[in-house]
Amino acid sequence: MAEDIKKEEATESEVKDENTDEAEAAEDTEEKVEEVKDDKEDQIKVLQAEVDKWKNEYYKVFADMENVKRRLQNEHANNLKFMTQGIVEQMLPIVDNFERSLAIENPSEEIAGFLKGYEMIYKQIVALLENQGVKVIETEGKEFDPNFHQAVMTVSDENYKPGMIVEELQKGYMLKDRVIRASLVKVSE
Repeated sequence: MAEDIKKEEATESEVKDENTDEAEAAEDTEEKVEEVKDDKEDQIKVLQAEVDKWKNEYYKVFADMENVKRRLQNEHANNLKFMTQGIVEQMLPIVDNFERSLAIENPSEEIAGFLKGYEMIYKQIVALLENQGVKVIETEGKEFDPNFHQAVMTVSDENYKPGMIVEELQKGYMLKDRVIRASLVKVSE
């Protein structure tokens, strides 16, 4: 009997040891699971931060590309709008020469025939320029504006207020909304 009691006590202590071992193992497992969960949550946070960083970078690059696209479209539109500017600038002296030749007073009959031909050519050139968006800058009775006029000289004239254009020496022209040649004018003091 004593042996049976010892066996029972030994079995009970083995069972207690096994239960303690199992409890400790369970606690270790729970701790490991908690650590793994914490590690995974930390990894998720790190990965989420990285995703947010890449999203932010993507949006910045996308916005930059949209700005570049818009700028290039505006430049292209301006290039198309003003692509005739070089030719127009080269034609303006020709127009000036036609105007000078047509300004001859009391021409002979022979020259009058030539002038009619010149006038027809002049009108065609002016119509062509107008179709391309070229306009003459108005000067008569206008106040001097340095954006459109270039003062070549000043004169004292009682008939005009100070800063008014007295005389146009050379016509100025605009292509659409850009000044391609300022008017040369006399301005009152």
